[in-house]
Amino acid sequence: MPLVKPFGKLFSVAVRVPGNEVELALAALMDFDHAGMIEEDEEGLIRLDVHFTDALEADRCRIAFAAFDATMREIENRNWAGEWQAQWQPLEVGERFYLAPEWIEAEPPPGRVRLEMRPGLVFGGGDHPTTQMCLRLLEHADAQGAAVVDVGTGSGILALGALALGAARATGCDLDPDAVDTAAREGLPVWEGSLDAAAAHSADVILANLPTGVLLGMLPEFARVLAPGGRLVLSGYLEEQTESLDAGCADAGFCWLRRVVKDGWGACLAVRC
Repeated sequence: MPLVKPFGKLFSVAVRVPGNEVELALAALMDFDHAGMIEEDEEGLIRLDVHFTDALEADRCRIAFAAFDATMREIENRNWAGEWQAQWQPLEVGERFYLAPEWIEAEPPPGRVRLEMRPGLVFGGGDHPTTQMCLRLLEHADAQGAAVVDVGTGSGILALGALALGAARATGCDLDPDAVDTAAREGLPVWEGSLDAAAAHSADVILANLPTGVLLGMLPEFARVLAPGGRLVLSGYLEEQTESLDAGCADAGFCWLRRVVKDGWGACLAVRC
């Protein structure tokens, strides 16, 4: 996250979005040259206060998010980036992982592996419940020695988690070129595009933290790419959307192994029957 300049004017664009659209809003905000943001709950919505050092760029963002009643104002130029960073502290996820913001140098507790959080930069920075639930389920997906594909890899944190659990190899794909660049900087083999570039039966484990509609549309591809008995970790859907996901997975030939929920979001581990 770039630091806010300590001089000149600063502008804020307030965007209020439903909780299930936050990650899509964050992805759209990557198109703007902003200086940081603060995320807060507000009356059933998520408020994103996005900060800019350029008024024209701020107004361009306001116009783009007009459907969400975005508002723009000039604000005091404090160290907003520092305040934003102060919100994030290390946390333990599942039995094996220790997520810590990249700017905090903290050793993981014994038996845990440190994964660096990159909140708000690209999808899957580690701060969202769906990412954390995927990591929890990954611990039960028999990743040791497996070939893993992370679909919509974002920051690459799920693929890195798989390698930390002993995966033989972990690759990723994403439609967002910024996400591909981010994951590649972590040393991960990634490609820009979707799963249709992968060979049939080439993966033992597929990880997919994506919106519900995308998950449902990709279930046949997941079944094609997974080897028989392969494991599928899904998240990105709301808890109330579980029934439609259940039906889609059953039609695609998947059987449930484990489910988790957090803050209204759901995740599941399934096996290709």
